[in-house]
Amino acid sequence: MEKKTYDMRGKQANIARLWRFDKEGFVHMVAYRALIFYSIPYGILLIASLFYSNLAPYTGLLTAIFWILITPQLYETAKAFSLISSKGLAFGHLSEGYVYLSKSKYSRTGTLYKPIPYIAMILWLAGFVALLLWWRI
Repeated sequence: MEKKTYDMRGKQANIARLWRFDKEGFVHMVAYRALIFYSIPYGILLIASLFYSNLAPYTGLLTAIFWILITPQLYETAKAFSLISSKGLAFGHLSEGYVYLSKSKYSRTGTLYKPIPYIAMILWLAGFVALLLWWRI
């Protein structure tokens, strides 16, 4: 007989389960799933706007929405690179022994890598404001 395991957090396909224990992951997954469905009509409109210039205002609005939807993906990517570069010290939940060994033996701390996702978000939002000002929305 096959042994059945039960995950107390719920089914993997149900992203609402993330809300209870990982709110950041929940936002990431909601934006990711929205992007899956949003990207198809957005891509069609983007290509159509190359041939019909009267679609430009709609393209600008949909690009701003796309920019907002992709923001959690950028944050999570910057955070992952910080986590990888610091060997888990920046955002990881590590044992005290490993943290002590990494700090004493390898002279490594996560403080240099912690601000990277926030710097990426500041630059990303500054680019978004610049885009809106350029389009005069």
